[in-house]
Amino acid sequence: MRDTYFKIRRPFSRRKHRYDIGSPIGFWNYYDDNHFLTRLYVIGNEEQEQYYHYHMEYAVSTGKCTEAEFYELVREIVADHIEFIRKQSPFSRKHARNRVNLKCLRTFRDYLISINTYGYRDPVDITITRYDSEIASLKKELAEKDELIKEMKAFETDQKIRITKGYLYPFVDIIQQLPVLTLPERDDTHLLAPSTETVWVKLICKYFQHGEEEINQQTLRSYFPANKDNPGVKYRLIQEKHKLYSIVTKKNDVKGK
Repeated sequence: MRDTYFKIRRPFSRRKHRYDIGSPIGFWNYYDDNHFLTRLYVIGNEEQEQYYHYHMEYAVSTGKCTEAEFYELVREIVADHIEFIRKQSPFSRKHARNRVNLKCLRTFRDYLISINTYGYRDPVDITITRYDSEIASLKKELAEKDELIKEMKAFETDQKIRITKGYLYPFVDIIQQLPVLTLPERDDTHLLAPSTETVWVKLICKYFQHGEEEINQQTLRSYFPANKDNPGVKYRLIQEKHKLYSIVTKKNDVKGK
């Protein structure tokens, strides 16, 4: 008689446990894989974890196999039966039942994949299914990002504000004055608080042009150092001849207003 890793019921007797496999007459030889899955179909996926561990603990405690060997056996059984059902005719009288069983097997397979700590390598059909799932997930993520890009482009423009030729640095001087401005009623609170000085460089290059020419970021970086307290040797000051404008706070000196 062929041995089995699974806990079987005794012939012509009731099951001692509802997870025991086999038919009442006991002719399970060489069909233990079918009996194992048939019982799974009856129990359902809600108890698949308890069902799997019930038989694994039996197989390991009786010295029939290790946990890794039992895991490999069950994975191969599930893979073989999934492949078998997939090859059945969709016009078969068993088609409805096959669809239900296939769904159960795939759910059980996903559970087995989630507990794979044995270095087991998936059969080709499972690998393909997993890749299909990952591809579908990536396509969904890509679609979401495309939608986000469309929303962001709604605020984009190909048109730029033209700075009169020769007046780039006076404009840069104006931008440098903005972070220094404080609220009229609170001198300790700045009107603007950029996260980094690089923001100004990107703002100018993205939305402005010098005459008919694009503005090079590298040209402006030296005017907006990351650390104002220690700007470094590359820092450049705006020359006095370019300081043509001054932004001042409008003070309301009239009482009662």
